[in-house]
Amino acid sequence: MTVKAPRKSVQKELVVQTGHEPERWPEVVLKELVDNALDAAEQHDQPVEIAIALRPDGITVADNGPGLPAEVLEGVLDFSVRVSSKDAYVTPTRGAQGNALKTVLAIPFVLSGGMVGAHVIRARGLEHRVTVAVDPLRRVPVIRHDAVPCPDVSSGTSWRVCWPEQASLNVEALTPQFLQLVSGHAVLNPHVALTLDAGGAVSRFERSAATCGHWRPNEPMSAHWFSLERFRTLVAAFVAAEADGGPSRTVRELVAMFRGLSGTAKQKALLGPLGLSRVPVRELVKEGDVDRAVIASLLTAMQGASTPVKPAALGVLGEAHLGAWLKTYGGVTDTVKYKRIADVDDRTSLPFVVEIAFAARHPDGDGRRLLTGTNWSPALVDPFRAFSGLGFGLSGLLGHLHVEPADPVTVVVHLACPTLPFTDRGKASLEAL
Repeated sequence: MTVKAPRKSVQKELVVQTGHEPERWPEVVLKELVDNALDAAEQHDQPVEIAIALRPDGITVADNGPGLPAEVLEGVLDFSVRVSSKDAYVTPTRGAQGNALKTVLAIPFVLSGGMVGAHVIRARGLEHRVTVAVDPLRRVPVIRHDAVPCPDVSSGTSWRVCWPEQASLNVEALTPQFLQLVSGHAVLNPHVALTLDAGGAVSRFERSAATCGHWRPNEPMSAHWFSLERFRTLVAAFVAAEADGGPSRTVRELVAMFRGLSGTAKQKALLGPLGLSRVPVRELVKEGDVDRAVIASLLTAMQGASTPVKPAALGVLGEAHLGAWLKTYGGVTDTVKYKRIADVDDRTSLPFVVEIAFAARHPDGDGRRLLTGTNWSPALVDPFRAFSGLGFGLSGLLGHLHVEPADPVTVVVHLACPTLPFTDRGKASLEAL
């Protein structure tokens, strides 16, 4: 299969999409592939295993999940449409970028100077060989996808991003950053075991919990997490997906996606008075846009028929886990401090959980360590730096509290919330609140 890739797949566009300059793209690739592997594997009741290999010629992330379906990969490769309306969902799961795998797909092509980028994906008995190159006649990028049988792959997904020689993937230089990122995934996901093989040097991060303790990607959304505008965005995404050849949904099927509204009797009682029992979602559009009056009544009825989610139900890492992690990585036992705030935001009415853990380390010369994350995904940079409540970000706040960059301390800050106001497509920075 050969399809046209986007004309705008250039370095400047990818910086906007990822939120980072090219020198950090190896970390971007690792973070996005691990986040996607976790999202897939967490939907099944089995211990999650993720193996990462860093080599001069590529980065590979393999998981023990259900395996990437071929049709989903086809959607990733089609740059004319989005593979899903994930970014319209309101749920406390990793990212919701919606186009993360598309950016991963484009990175090696851009780093090659627009010559060729390659990927090898193994899943469900197939090896998918994907290349991004340039049509010499039309001078536009094209994606070529060939699938061949791979009988030894019966479970999980392995995605290898082949790194172009022009970009020089320095394993020795990248190992500390990769270790920091993988340790971040480990501390924010106690139920996951991770292995990093960096040029033959293997680091193992064992799980400390048997099961996933936070909101899973396949759990239903809550109607109470939606404002009218967010609900309009979701309905519009479903209508647009159907227009692009996706499935046709009824309003009843839409309602069934929400927490506490899956019962037939409840759906009938909710939709009957509104006259929406057998109405397709596409008929919620009036004069070219979603009819706000109709969906406002629908959302109000959905919220009235369901119970709000308590903040702590989003998921809590907990003092025991964070304290044990800090001690394992050099923290002084009697200096460990932990604080948790689980509440509902007055402005957005969204539940949230903030956890902060701190420990002094035995002096080792490498200074202050700041590990931040949102919805169980570690951040490459401080995502809270624009918060008006902090004024100058976490690093500045720590300095204000006389915790200097050279001090041997570790600080962990994690925020869980159904939706987060990121300022960029790469989820690198949150808007000031």
